[in-house]
Amino acid sequence: MFQTHLRGAMTSITIFYRAVHTKTRWRKARGHTSLNNALYGRNDGAPGLFAHRARINYTKHGEPLYAVIWEDGATVGFVVKPDTSTSEGTAYVRVPVDVLLAYEARKCASPTELEAHFLAPADDDSIRGLHMFKELPHHSHGEEGGTHLTEHLVRERDSALAEAKKRDILEATGRLACEACRFDFRVAYGELGTGFCEVHHLKPLAGRSESETTSFEHLAILCSNCHSIIHRTLPMWSVTELAAHLSSRRAVDDTQAPLD
Repeated sequence: MFQTHLRGAMTSITIFYRAVHTKTRWRKARGHTSLNNALYGRNDGAPGLFAHRARINYTKHGEPLYAVIWEDGATVGFVVKPDTSTSEGTAYVRVPVDVLLAYEARKCASPTELEAHFLAPADDDSIRGLHMFKELPHHSHGEEGGTHLTEHLVRERDSALAEAKKRDILEATGRLACEACRFDFRVAYGELGTGFCEVHHLKPLAGRSESETTSFEHLAILCSNCHSIIHRTLPMWSVTELAAHLSSRRAVDDTQAPLD
């Protein structure tokens, strides 16, 4: 609990911080002095947790997947996850505290449940997009298009294998439909979409410590949207899980659709 003075009176602020790891699915963390510290602290905050700078036993708890953070008395809290595309190395989504308290009551939250908050529609008033808490500077223009030389490691990919997978599916089914949402580029775009789809590795290449053999059964056909979304889940969903999620979303939409 953090205590602060406000106009001579003692005010107590309690910050709740729970971490979800691969081994420990609801770990209590104490000592955060503010919501800002918990969300953005370089060492003990969410960025520090994901960067392995926190003072915890990572071997015991496993890789950190999410942080769940809320302030006592607030109506909205936060679910945080790693995101290397942001300056902090994290992504945030606002979640009603009642939902977080339900996780707290059972001392557990699955990665699938937490990731679902990031996949919720952006116009949902109870669950908003990223970086809602932090004040961001106005940014209406920037310099782009310059050139510079960089060096980095890339994972080897067998493009011939991906093309062979597409040919195999096309010969077997006559189409290249997304295995999650059934979208077919040729149906949507005509000749322009003929033969187009993305080939997804069921076991991410980034998780391989060395070269491994990849076969057709290790690959799936996905549309660009589903391929991008499935790589936002952590741990990564199976294609079946993504298909089930899409089906459940459609069911919700159907029940909310106005009657003619």
